[in-house]
Formats: sequence, structure tokens, C-alpha cells
Amino acid sequence: MNMVTSIILRRMRTPFLILIGVYSVTILGMVLIPGVDDQGNVWRMSFFHAFYFVSFTATTIGFGEIPYALTDAQRLWALVTVYSTVIAWFFALGKILGLIQDKAFKAAVAANKFKNDIKTIHQPFYLICGFGETGKAMVNSLTEEHYRTVVVEKDEKNLNQLNLDELKEYVPSIIGDASEPDVLELAGIRHKMCQGVIAITASDETNLKIAITSKLLHPEITVACRSEFKDFEDNMLSFGTEYIVNPFESFADIFSMLILSPSLYLIYDWLTGAPNTKLSEPIYINKGPWILCGYGRFGRELYKHLKARNIPTVIIDPDENLKAEFDKQGEDSPFIIGTGTDHITLNKAGIVTASGLIAGSDNDSNNLSMIMTALEINPNTFIIARQNKWNNHILYSSFDKHHKHSDAAATCLVMHPREIIARKIRAYCLTPLMDNFLNLARQQDNEWSNITISRLSAIVGESRPHVWSVNINQSSAPVITEALTSGRTIMISHLMQDPGDRLSQLRCVPLLLIRDNQEILLPEDDLEIKIDDELLFCGTHHVRDNMHWTLNVMRSLNYIMSFKDEPESYIWRLYYRHREKMERRKNLR
Repeated sequence: MNMVTSIILRRMRTPFLILIGVYSVTILGMVLIPGVDDQGNVWRMSFFHAFYFVSFTATTIGFGEIPYALTDAQRLWALVTVYSTVIAWFFALGKILGLIQDKAFKAAVAANKFKNDIKTIHQPFYLICGFGETGKAMVNSLTEEHYRTVVVEKDEKNLNQLNLDELKEYVPSIIGDASEPDVLELAGIRHKMCQGVIAITASDETNLKIAITSKLLHPEITVACRSEFKDFEDNMLSFGTEYIVNPFESFADIFSMLILSPSLYLIYDWLTGAPNTKLSEPIYINKGPWILCGYGRFGRELYKHLKARNIPTVIIDPDENLKAEFDKQGEDSPFIIGTGTDHITLNKAGIVTASGLIAGSDNDSNNLSMIMTALEINPNTFIIARQNKWNNHILYSSFDKHHKHSDAAATCLVMHPREIIARKIRAYCLTPLMDNFLNLARQQDNEWSNITISRLSAIVGESRPHVWSVNINQSSAPVITEALTSGRTIMISHLMQDPGDRLSQLRCVPLLLIRDNQEILLPEDDLEIKIDDELLFCGTHHVRDNMHWTLNVMRSLNYIMSFKDEPESYIWRLYYRHREKMERRKNLR
């Protein structure tokens, strides 16, 4: 017996017993009290007639005295029946309304519906724990690619937003603590279609519990977690968590990429951006000293990369303990006590000649104040802004628009943890080879980055590139695998031909090929494909759908390679082979 049925039977036991008792007594009374038929003979109602009479009397419909007119005794008992059944029904209806509004009953109904929704999922899905700012971004991006998701969120207010969003896939959701094993089990962590668990709550401790519980309940499942503290990261790794995203470290890597090569940063931004968003423009940073306002977790990560590239940096922070710790480490960069929101501190730090300023405190108001003050003194300063709360994106975007329409030459690059985490985990889930490609791309020179961004721009135009992986195996590419097994030679260029017109090329670029643990960056089109190869492609969104025909339909592959086509139906294949056999016999004669 499920929880909903159990609650109904428990809460409605008394009303049901009262109704049954009232109906039993009134029906029995109508049966026992004698009446008179149309001939003047004594007549008694049967139990069926009595039940029929009491039923419509209880609803006060009053069809009349049937089948014969009632005697005074029967009419008296009918009055008793009317009042007793109406009172019983009012009591029962009151209990029913109270039950419907009861929070425990609502929760049981929601849990039962959620459980049924999970059972009916027949496609791979991801279990997302936490529907805050990052969770919303993850659900939007995954459903945009038609991946199924299941959401567990502790705060009912956050979960209500899920019902308001227009998503391309239905997303089952439940209110609960995802760190509890029974909640994860209810959410389908043991489901055969569960591809992975994404723990992106605001608490590192909660994410750690989710990671541990997930690995204990389903050791083979892939787990991706958000973490901002090193101790929690190490603990997650000890339990086999596959992907851990620290927003501060991740943005520091992006910042380092931007300093190293604007084209390389552009490649990263284009390939990892959310679907249906505009392409960003190249960003260039002038050489010169930097000012870092805020030496917390975010500031320290950026300082490491600035120091590694020997870029002079002045640090501003109001915490004297941090300055003492900084000096104790033997750092030679200047450390000024202050907030960076006033002219005096910024002038002392050298804002007039600074090429860039990092507004990296944990207070958005202070960060915006730092930016405005710095640009009043030096309008050409490059700005790195830390946005702590997503609700303040209107302020940052308003500042950015206002600044772009002014005569200043500076650029503002805004960092928000939600976007950073969503980008990384989206890449891990949808295109696992992306990380391999970006690691190889970082090792290339600036000329390679410029050539690559030119190729991508020529292929995708002004739309954001769509990235996908192709695994040459029986499950992902059955037709290619069958053809290779039979001895046919297939090249990457064959996959890039249009299955609707083999003389046309699909608008895509092969970014990476992995074969026997060997990584080939930007493989040539004429390279032969082998079984178990892994390929990473980039192109327009509809190209992936076109390539799907080549990977899964033999007729499409034969058409592309100019092979003689055969019908898909087994009976028609037998017919055509028999006809060819007969034609060969005629030719032999």
C-alpha cells in the first residue's frame, strides 16, 4: 500500500464509518417499515429499493415517493434519513477538504507522482541536486539538448520556478534533502537510465554528502560536484568523484587563457557557452601592472596566475590578518590596507598607469563602487568584476552597456560562479572530450589559435557553435562499425558529407580524435576511422542530426560512399539478391 492510500484510509476512517453506519441504519429502517402498494396490500421495500431511495434522499435531490406513495411512518423515517445522511456527508466532505489541504497529504501525493514519473523515464537522465542559480542554468542547458533531468531541491520557493520555465523536456522534481539516502533512492539514483549525479547546492558539505551517498548507492555512476574549499575537494576525490568544479580556480584558468591568447579564450568561450546565446567578441588586454581588490579565495587564485606571468600586481584588502599572512609568505607585491572604493587608495595603488583592475570582493556593492571609481580616474582600465549574486546581473549589465557607449576603451569581464560551474559541468556531461581538446589547445601557439578561430568562424557564421562527440562503436555508430568490420575503408570526410546530397559538405570541423589513448588535434579529413575511435566535432546545430543518418542508417552511408544501395527490409533484400542472382545466370549463358 502506497503512502497516499495509507493516509486516505487513516484520515477518512471515521467519516467512512459514520457514512456506512448511517446508510446501514436508514436502509434497514426503510426495509423494515411496512408500506402500502396501489392495491392496498402491505408492501415492504427490498434492500435495492431502500438503497436507491436513501441514496437520492441523502443528496436532497428528491425524485419522489417510488414505486408507491409512502405511509406516514415511512415519511417520518425519510425525514430522519434526510437529516442524518446530510449531516454525515457534511462531516465527510469537511474531512475530505481538510485532507486535500493537509501538507503531509500534499507531500505524499507529490512523492507518489514523482515516483511514477521516475519509473516512466526510458531515456538517459541526470539527477541534479540543488535548483538554485546554477541548477537552473544546468537544467536549461541540458533540456535544450533534449537530455532528461530530475531535480531534487530543499527550498520549495526555488522549485516553484521550475514550473514557470518553458523547457523542451518535462523535468520531474521533488522537495527534499539530496544528502539523505532515501531521497536519492526516490529520485532514481539506482535507475538503470541514470547517467550521473550533479551536486551543485550552495553548501560544500551538502555536496560532499551527496557525492559520498551516490558512490555508496551506485558505485559506477558518474558524479560531478561544485566545491569552493580544498578540504572538501580532497574528500570528494577520495570517494571517486569524477568531476569537481571550483568556480574560482576555473575562472582563474580562463583569465590565464585570456592573458596568454585572446583567440584561445575566444575558442573556449564559443565552444562552452550556453546554447542560443550570442557569440562574444575578441578581448585584448594591454601589458602593464594590475590592481587586485580583494584577497579572498577569488583574489588568491587570480594572483597566482598574475605572479606566474611576472605581471606586477598591487593588492588592496581591508583585512590586516590577510596582510600579515601575505607578508609572512615572503611575497614582494605591495599590499595596501583598504577597500579600493575610494580615490585615495586607488591612486596610491597606481590606478593611473594600471592596465587592469580586479574587483574581487564578496560584496557586489563594493565591487561596483571600485569599478566606477577606477574608471573615473583611468577610463582605459581593463575590468575583471566578480558578481556574487545573480540577482545583481542587471546592475553589472547596465554598467557594461553604459561603459560601452562611452568614449572609454576599457572592457569589463564579469565572473559569476553560476555561469562558470554550469559551463564546466555542461561540458563534462554533454561533451567529455572537450576537456581533452582545451588542454591540448593550451599547448599551442597564438598562430594556431588564430587559424582555428578563423576556421570555426567560417563554419558557424554568427551562431554559437554546437559541439558533439561521436564514438565509433556498436551502440553509437552501428552502421559505421558494421562497415569497418566488413573491411570497408571509411574516412572522417565521409562523416562530413551531407546524407541528403553527397556532393555537399556538412558545416562542421573535426576538433579531436582519440585512438588508443593517442590524441590527435584537428585531424585531417582524409584520416581513416577505426573501431573504438572517439571524435569531437564542432558545427551548426542541425549538422549533428544530419550526421546521425550516416552513423545509423546503412542506406545513407552507401549513398555517401557511392556503394550500391540495398533496401532496409529483410524481405526486399532477399528479393533483390535473388533477382541479381538470376541476372548473373542469364549473363553466363
